[in-house]
Amino acid sequence: MSKVTEVRLTLAALIYGIEIDLKSTINKNIVPYFSDLNFFQNQELIDKVSERFSKENPGIDILLNIEDSIDYLDFHDTFVILNKNKSFLTKQGSEYLKNIFKSLEEITPIRNRVMHTRPLLGGDFTTVYNFVSELSSKDPIDWTITLETKNKIENDPSYVLTLTLPTIEYQNSQQKVIHNLPLPDFDETGFIGRKNDVDDIKKLIFSNKVVSIIGDGGIGKTALALKIAYDIVDMNDKSPFDLIIWTSAKTTMLTPKGIEDIYNAITNYTGLVDLISDTLEIEKTTSDKLEEIIEYFSLFNTLLIIDNLETIQSEEVIEFIREAQMKCNIVITSRIGLGELEYRRKLKGFSDAESTKLIREIARIRDSETLLKLPQETLIEISNKLYHNPLAIKWFVNTVEAGISPSEVLNNKDDLLDFCLTNVYGKLSAGAIKILSTLRAARKSLRSAEIIYLSELEPIEVRKCLLELFKTTLISSEITDGGNIEETNYYISDFAKDYLTKNHTIDARFIKQTSSKLRDLTLSTAHLKKVNAYNTFEINAIIYRNSNEKIAAKYLQDALTLSWKKEYDEAIKKVNEARNIVPSHFESYRVGGFIKATSGDLLGADDDYRLGLEIEPENHKLLYFYSQFLLFQMEDPDSALEYAEKLAEQNVEHPSVAFLFVRIFNTKREYNKGINKLKALLENHLDSKNERIAYTELISLYNHMGQSFANIEKDFDNSLRHFKRAITVYQECAEKKILDPKMIKNFSETLLACFQMLPLTSLQDDKDYFKNLISDNDSKIGLTNMKHKIIHRFSEKFDDYSLSSLLDETNSNSDRHMGTVRRSQNNASKPFVFIQTDDKSRYYANMFDFTDINNRSDWKKIKNGQLVSFEIGSNPQGECAKNIKIIE
Repeated sequence: MSKVTEVRLTLAALIYGIEIDLKSTINKNIVPYFSDLNFFQNQELIDKVSERFSKENPGIDILLNIEDSIDYLDFHDTFVILNKNKSFLTKQGSEYLKNIFKSLEEITPIRNRVMHTRPLLGGDFTTVYNFVSELSSKDPIDWTITLETKNKIENDPSYVLTLTLPTIEYQNSQQKVIHNLPLPDFDETGFIGRKNDVDDIKKLIFSNKVVSIIGDGGIGKTALALKIAYDIVDMNDKSPFDLIIWTSAKTTMLTPKGIEDIYNAITNYTGLVDLISDTLEIEKTTSDKLEEIIEYFSLFNTLLIIDNLETIQSEEVIEFIREAQMKCNIVITSRIGLGELEYRRKLKGFSDAESTKLIREIARIRDSETLLKLPQETLIEISNKLYHNPLAIKWFVNTVEAGISPSEVLNNKDDLLDFCLTNVYGKLSAGAIKILSTLRAARKSLRSAEIIYLSELEPIEVRKCLLELFKTTLISSEITDGGNIEETNYYISDFAKDYLTKNHTIDARFIKQTSSKLRDLTLSTAHLKKVNAYNTFEINAIIYRNSNEKIAAKYLQDALTLSWKKEYDEAIKKVNEARNIVPSHFESYRVGGFIKATSGDLLGADDDYRLGLEIEPENHKLLYFYSQFLLFQMEDPDSALEYAEKLAEQNVEHPSVAFLFVRIFNTKREYNKGINKLKALLENHLDSKNERIAYTELISLYNHMGQSFANIEKDFDNSLRHFKRAITVYQECAEKKILDPKMIKNFSETLLACFQMLPLTSLQDDKDYFKNLISDNDSKIGLTNMKHKIIHRFSEKFDDYSLSSLLDETNSNSDRHMGTVRRSQNNASKPFVFIQTDDKSRYYANMFDFTDINNRSDWKKIKNGQLVSFEIGSNPQGECAKNIKIIE
């Protein structure tokens, strides 16, 4: 059992003894004179005790067991009741109670902290034990149980050991903050400047569990942390902390002789735990020091300071901080932070005034006339050349003090750079060197995802190498706002940049390659913005909200391109790369689900969509695409409607969402709902693409409605009326010249269903209507695989074979396909477009393969969405469109 646990149990035993003796006094001196609980003199208390008693003793009359009811009083109630009924006590007893009443009130909150497992405060043990120690068997109140408990504790060695703990200073009611802070190493000049830093970090410490002071080597992190720690100590009783523990993992120090090792420094997790446990005087034989430490943190308001954390940063140390910060406040100085655990405070170099003051202070102490005579402007210029780094400034003054002129020191700054960075670069891994080269070639700060993309290293390798670099002074980081989350920018400090430029050149080809990749990324980003502006519910409308997601989006673009080429394995690899870069980016799950569904991996697709929705349950695009997947791939319209309705609940108004509902209603045979939604949609001003989709869906709904009337209700008149409505919509679209392959296909399906499902008696009067309809649209019907069936059904239905001559042309169109031109207005001058078919296949189409195009003027007139027929041919890049004809 740990000492702190024994202290808590000791207090519990003593306070429990006091409580029992007070309750016994009530039973002995007051209860015999009452037949009810009115001596409580508090109706609320009577009700509370009665309720507690009845709950544990159902059916038993409390008034017949008043003595037992006293057990259900709280500690505070006992001496309050005695005070209210002191007339039943002896005169000596009444006076005695008056004398100890305040002490009992002081014990009440201690009792609550002990019994309700709340952290104990300094002085708790002393307050209780001193009170008990003054009790006597001769007191007017009978303390039999309390005194027996005290004697048992004093006679039992396992309890005696615990009694030494509360004697430490912070148990004193006038306690000051206990600490093990080292003497400051800035005593020579005193702590200079950083007033805003001191004030800001104090506020952060008082309001955050983990605060990291981040900055370059030599920037003054340790001095600042030590100054703040002493300030908190000097707050005395106003300090929010009872205990400050300082640990340092600094392994080297700068002296006039150079960098020297600190041999007693912490070098690993074990050393950190050992130092803390030694500070808390935890026995060396304790088997689990970590448990003891955490327990101390639970009982005393503690501020733990870990200096130079990057020296010992490991998974064990991070896990320790993760657990300890639940019980205490932690301040860290480091060149690298802990991520989500901390609140970071970046420490920059000195200001001009602070830098010059440091130079003058050291010069004055050293009586350096050379530096004391320099004007302020010259000292500011020197500070700029020394990066306003306190360590560099001290090195400069020390070197000048050695007899070298200031100008000579600054002109030979290589000595300073080598002094700070010698052997650092040579010990770096190949991956770390490549990251440095990437940052230098990019000539700007980069996010981790950008580094992954430009360096072509694996994400885990980049993260490992960044950690490696942060153990040096070669790179720094800064937190910027990236949308709704914070992003980390990595850059090479001026200090390191000068060193690398002078000592390590970069191959020119690598610089050009990096620049080319950055240009590609910019173009990719511009394309994504255009696609999203056109329709955010397109599969390739990939959203990114910060720089890391922008890189992931580039990989997802590449994945979609590979999937359109049916290279699904490679496409999924790209998706996984995107997911490794930003695991929380919902788009990687949406695109992954789409590609897996396209390749036939339906269960894998379902898993991806569900994972994405776990990350962002209300994401519009995920809900839309998952609903679409459930409808078409899983053939589950009920579940599809469930997810579509979540979009409606969020008031997502977009034509694509409306079309999704229409298709669900169509599948569920709720045709009127779909028709009403389409009519409402068409009343708005839709762009040409969405207008075509709306009419295409309307044709489909009328067609299916006609089939339903014919097949289920056997209402052939209504059936014919709805088939004709579908045909009318098609004819209106033909007049508007907005036909597309899907619309022609739906029209053809309507004709075929009409002839197949309706009897001759219902169609007889419309023979000429249908005959002319087929003849007028022969060229378009011929582009489908239904022309032969339609004409044969017509001939058999009406016993009229006059359209058979049209079948002679069928073979000539058997190898032709329908599609629509896909081009942007910005690309109207380019001699090629893409043709997209009904099944989303895309084919390259050169201007010279259009049989109706004679010149550039005709070419520029072709609009996006133009309906064409074509044959599939090939070129060196693969399949393409050939012999392309415009369908008017």
